[in-house]
Amino acid sequence: MIAQTSSSPAQKTAPTLRIQEKLQGIFIGLLACGYILLQFFHQHWLEIGLSIIIGLIIVTILPTLRGSTMVVSVVLLVGGIILLSANRAPVQEWLAGFRINLTLVALFIFSPLLGIPIKIGGYVQALKSVFKEKMNQPYFFFLGSSILTHILGTVLNIGSTAIVYHLSTASKIRVPRLLADGISRGFGSAIFWSPYFAAMALVLSQLPITWSSIVLPAIGLALISFVVSLLIDLPIIRQVTAEDNQDDEEEIVHQTARTSGIKKVVELFSILLAIMAIVLVIERLSNFGMVVIICLVSLVFSFVWCMLAGKTGEYVRELRDHTFLSIPRMKKEVVLFLVAGFFSSALSHVNLGTFFVEQLNQVFGSFIIGKACFLSILVVLSAMIGLHPIIMISIFVTTIQPELIGVSNAFFAVLLLGSFGIANVISPASGANNLLSNVLRADILDVSIRWNRNYVFAMAIILPIYLQLIRL
Repeated sequence: MIAQTSSSPAQKTAPTLRIQEKLQGIFIGLLACGYILLQFFHQHWLEIGLSIIIGLIIVTILPTLRGSTMVVSVVLLVGGIILLSANRAPVQEWLAGFRINLTLVALFIFSPLLGIPIKIGGYVQALKSVFKEKMNQPYFFFLGSSILTHILGTVLNIGSTAIVYHLSTASKIRVPRLLADGISRGFGSAIFWSPYFAAMALVLSQLPITWSSIVLPAIGLALISFVVSLLIDLPIIRQVTAEDNQDDEEEIVHQTARTSGIKKVVELFSILLAIMAIVLVIERLSNFGMVVIICLVSLVFSFVWCMLAGKTGEYVRELRDHTFLSIPRMKKEVVLFLVAGFFSSALSHVNLGTFFVEQLNQVFGSFIIGKACFLSILVVLSAMIGLHPIIMISIFVTTIQPELIGVSNAFFAVLLLGSFGIANVISPASGANNLLSNVLRADILDVSIRWNRNYVFAMAIILPIYLQLIRL
């Protein structure tokens, strides 16, 4: 009998898919690099070229998407096309609309490079050895998971959730809700003030403010969120304390390993502080925008660190993996960001923002807290039904002028950032919640909505009250 040598359709398709993903990684990466070039060389041909590349990326990737992301992206794209066509917008407006959220894509692509030194520097194991004993204490387990995710998340973004979950495996506490609540809320609160998130990039690119002018009020909001989170989960923590006291075994960590781990942890936090300091100093001393600074620092800092540590080869390998593996995995977020920007640009042509502001003022009058609370809850409710928070934030920041609803640019900025952060906690479409749902083997609606609704709605009410009290 002659052996069958023909390949199955699946076998033939697999290499083709890999090639397509690599090409997607290259083009999206080039798009992010094009954004950097555009900040230095304001050439019309470069703007047109980037807009065309964005259009090609949307057209080629959109058919490969599945689920709610595909549906929402198609609706936003078609809606934008209809609005621009109905208003007979010139070609320049169409092209400019594609570039509205280009800043978000650039930040989304470049900021993960800051995770390369953390990944290859041995810091994760050091964190595990240092916090191993403390992780058996319920209060530390909850607050430690939340605060550590928050601190790491300010630079590492969603990568922080995987790291903290890995650290939690050293604990004897096995309460999925406690861990999920701590990690998701810690990650969400990092969005309030970190310059490495898409939310901040969007707000800074659309409002005439600087990061340094809103960072302290935003950090204050994050501190409040830790207190609110603790109070809401206190009954669960106390129950775990009672259960844990029945089996109170202490694991001894070797002193030498612990001392070495402490040194590495100090080194890690020094790196994080150095990155933040570099970004802040450059912002103060230059005319560059925050997003450009972060993109350049992400690229240069990680390379310099790896070069000084003698790990240039690892850097090249990680950069290659980021281009050909990580970026293709981000394609649905990239497309969603781009079409959300296109749609919000199209909305600006129909004066919807003016109508919305008029209705808002008519209902609430001069009651600023009421207006702010309404906007925040609107973002939260849309997130609960599966819409990515970036959609509502894009619409609000591009169609509403803060002074028309009686608030300052800083007030409006922190309101949007805070709303984005708390909406991310309750969103079933959130990457962090889906990651936690998978590793904890818990229902996504439990991880997102059922376990967090009290926290999220409490924060949605506290947020505008806090902003009014500090007179931002």
